[in-house]
Order: sequence, then structure tokens, then C-alpha cells
Amino acid sequence: MIFPRRELVEKLYAQETLDELTLSYIQNLYRANTRNTDVAILLARTQQEDMDITTLENMLLPPANTGDARQRTEARLILVKAYARALHEAGLEPKQRMSLKARLTALMRSSAKEALPERLAQAFANLAFELDLPALGTEFLAKIETGRSPDALEYYAKEALAKGEYGVAAEYYLLAREQTKEVAQARRLFMAGIDALMADSLFQQAMQSAKQHLGALENDPQTLRYLARTALAAGSPAQAALYARALVFQTEGATP
Repeated sequence: MIFPRRELVEKLYAQETLDELTLSYIQNLYRANTRNTDVAILLARTQQEDMDITTLENMLLPPANTGDARQRTEARLILVKAYARALHEAGLEPKQRMSLKARLTALMRSSAKEALPERLAQAFANLAFELDLPALGTEFLAKIETGRSPDALEYYAKEALAKGEYGVAAEYYLLAREQTKEVAQARRLFMAGIDALMADSLFQQAMQSAKQHLGALENDPQTLRYLARTALAAGSPAQAALYARALVFQTEGATP
């Protein structure tokens, strides 16, 4: 059995799905030589949802680390999806989650040293924020030409919200808030970030993030009024009282 010529490999990489005959051909090629990197990637991409994370790691970590540029990108994209699925599996034990996080973090840190395609940098950033690795997430965003503009960050936040990833959405909203000095926009993004955390019942994190990202909005009456209400809803009456007191003594706030 001969291995696919370069022209065939190029064609198969361009296809999102493979028909049964082509899939059978790829499976036979992989059985004949499991070290054929392109075949391993093509097979994993086609059957990734039917493979467990260990199988995919065995197939894809070598090309993800030492393959050529396209092989590294393709292998990492598949692994990102696989790690995301594995981390959200029902019944995942704490030790299993810690192990998954450690392996994924190692992959992300090694990948962060390279120039990356936008879609891969974005995928890594999402997972980094989900795993509470904001510095690493920001490092990946820096690889995207427009990745750190307020508009781009807000777009990423809305994408995360649509997938129910409230913590990730909050990170993006609050990063966007840090990128703008215009008070009304900063206030809107700040509130959107805190609201995302509140929507996921992450009350303590919401209060901590509010303190961390408040910045110049500490002089904004609308923001202080919002925080007083939100702190009460989060079960933090003492914090609500502090914001209310700041509002009472605020003589001139930021222009709405």
C-alpha cells in the first residue's frame, strides 16, 4: 500500500469531512504506519469526537510539538477541542481535571513561544481564560493583529456568552474595559463583565473583579450605584454599603 502523494494530502487537508471510502483508505494507511504524521492528523480530525483524550494525545502531541507549521497548527486545533470536551465531561474527578489542566497548560505555554494563526491563538486564549490563566490568555491575544482592540474583545465576549462560557466572557469584557478611556463605553463594558459573572452565580469572583477593574470608574455615580445594587445581590452587604457611602460623598462624577 502506497502512502498518499503530496497532492492528495493537500486535497484531504482542505476537506472538512471525508467520505466513507476515503476514510477507510486513511484508516488503512494509519494501520500500516502509525508514524505517518499527516495521516494521523487527518484521521484524528475526522474521528476526534469518537476518540478519548489519551488516544488523541498519543496521536497528536508529537506533531503538535515537532511537526511542520501546518502539522503543528492542525494537531493543536484538534487537541484544543479535545481538551475542552474532556474538561467539561460529567463526573470528571478533581485529580483528572488537575492532570488535564497541567497537560493543556504545558501545550499552551510551549505554543505561546511561536507565531500562531489567529484561529489557534483565539482558541488558546479562550481556554487560558477558562482555566484562570489570564496572563497566558492575554499573551495569546497579543498574537492577533486586532485581538486586543475593544471591539474585538467585546466580540469575543459575545461569542463566549453564546456558548454559555460566562467566566471567559467576563474576562474579555473586562479586558475591553481596560482598553478604553471613554467613560460611557468603559462603564458599559465593566458592567457587562460583572453581569456575566453574576449570571453564572460567581458572586465572590464578581466582587473581586469589580474591585480589580473599577479604576477611574470609582468616581462615576452610575457605576457606584450599579455596584451597590450588585453587591447586595451577591450577598455582600458590607461591600454594598461602601459603594453606597462613596456614592453619597461623590460630589462630581465622570460625565455619563
